[in-house]
Amino acid sequence: MASMSISNEPVETARCVAVAQEHRGHGASTAAYYLARVLVSEGLRVLLVDLTGRRQRLHTLIAHGPMKNLVLWSPPIARPTDLGPLLTQARRETAGKVDVLLVDADAALLERADALNAGVDYVVVVTESSEGGQAAADRIAERLRDELPPLGHVGVVFSRMDAPLAEDLPEKTDRRGLPVLGYYPADYLLAAGDDYSLKGSEPSWPHDTYLYALLRLGRSLIRLVPLHRVTLGMSHLPDHPPPTLDERHDDEARRMA
Repeated sequence: MASMSISNEPVETARCVAVAQEHRGHGASTAAYYLARVLVSEGLRVLLVDLTGRRQRLHTLIAHGPMKNLVLWSPPIARPTDLGPLLTQARRETAGKVDVLLVDADAALLERADALNAGVDYVVVVTESSEGGQAAADRIAERLRDELPPLGHVGVVFSRMDAPLAEDLPEKTDRRGLPVLGYYPADYLLAAGDDYSLKGSEPSWPHDTYLYALLRLGRSLIRLVPLHRVTLGMSHLPDHPPPTLDERHDDEARRMA
């Protein structure tokens, strides 16, 4: 687990879980938001980090359902090599205040950034339940240079899956044997209130089947990663997420002026 030292005393810092998809359309950002809510409800403090560059979805969800101990951070990331320093900075500046960095990112970014060696502890790949979807998850794990199960740090979640079919979920992918952590229902767009809210009214909350699927996923991650409360430091999240690298440089320039 990542840690830093202050006066020779170790300070435990947040674990990092990335939610990723190879192609858009699996509802990964929406799932990441509701997964973050599950983790908070389980007693964890979460910094939800949007690295997709598509800011509207998570900002809309956060505005609709703000929650204590859940903060959204959308830092710019110009190059994949920025990921490691970004996570190091976030851990340093939230040490003792945040338990989980939950990163919403495209799989391509994580692959180019060598994410499992850049500070990401676990990657949840969201994909279809088909053979092609399983193969895509296996390829992502290979490009991340993940170890083979049971030593690996990549798991699979199936999207757009009907609840009756979920009873027949495989335990692992066919070829590489990645663990299947769960699923969420086919009508995931309901979770963002896109299609079921009257015009001009508040967005609707997701149905119980969706919420229960995300609850099971969150609890699986807590056991598997594992995730737990950081015991040192403040008891609540900071009022504002940590500054970006560019903002830090601007602040230093203003102090020197």
